[in-house]
Amino acid sequence: MMGMMLHSSDVDPDQLQRLVAEQIAQDQARGFRRYFLTRLALVAAVVWLFSWPIHLLPHTVLWSLAASAVFGIGLMSPSRTHRATRNRTPTRPRSAR
Repeated sequence: MMGMMLHSSDVDPDQLQRLVAEQIAQDQARGFRRYFLTRLALVAAVVWLFSWPIHLLPHTVLWSLAASAVFGIGLMSPSRTHRATRNRTPTRPRSAR
């Protein structure tokens, strides 16, 4: 990125105009290249980021559905504790033989 230093009196006006136009064209091309490569790198990064877990998706979906089903069944099933009854004699623990 070396800029040219010219004095307008050293160069005839037509050549100066061509040099300025070339410099502007180079700057615009460099800007467009930078813009295009930045967008390309951004798109490539997003594609890479979102594409790597695709082969894991069916496995993950299967296990998350299974976990949700088990969790839902566990929450909706009635408790298995027995109701306390009156006048019931407590059972003695068995003695070890």
